[in-house]
Amino acid sequence: MNEYLRKISHLLFGLLIAGVIGIFPKNEALAIIAVSLSVGLILIDLCIKEYRIPVIYELILTMERDGAFPGKGALFFVCTSLCILVIFSSLIAAISVGVLAILDCFATIVGIRYGTHKIYNNKSLEGFLGGFIIATISLAIFISPILALVIAFIAGISELLSPVDDNLIIPWVVAILITILTNI
Repeated sequence: MNEYLRKISHLLFGLLIAGVIGIFPKNEALAIIAVSLSVGLILIDLCIKEYRIPVIYELILTMERDGAFPGKGALFFVCTSLCILVIFSSLIAAISVGVLAILDCFATIVGIRYGTHKIYNNKSLEGFLGGFIIATISLAIFISPILALVIAFIAGISELLSPVDDNLIIPWVVAILITILTNI
């Protein structure tokens, strides 16, 4: 498994979901994500049952970490995106999903490439800083730079310390903080 390819795919997949949320009216975005989730669950079930669906089977083998059930990361990402969109406005949901995609991707890539100072759970200070900086810049497009800095820092700490998959945590942290700290 190539972690760089996996994380770039994660970034593109996340930005696609954020784009669907940001472009389509809320009900249409909910329908698109729900149908995608259903199709994804069917494909995961078929892969677990060892059906070798051309392209899908190879994609899952290439993208999934060894030992994880097929499509775990994508499943968690889509489920959390759907929940966030149900509860929060489309703008907050799109930003939150985008921050997950960006923060997670850049934290991992910078950490793999430049990480020498391990700080927690085999994650590096350099990876944390890389994800934090890019997430701050991305958030500053939508909110004040100071609030972007605060929210990106807390999201980065959540990614670093969370005992559960970051796909399940980061969008919630970002959405709640944007709701509390801004007037979006």
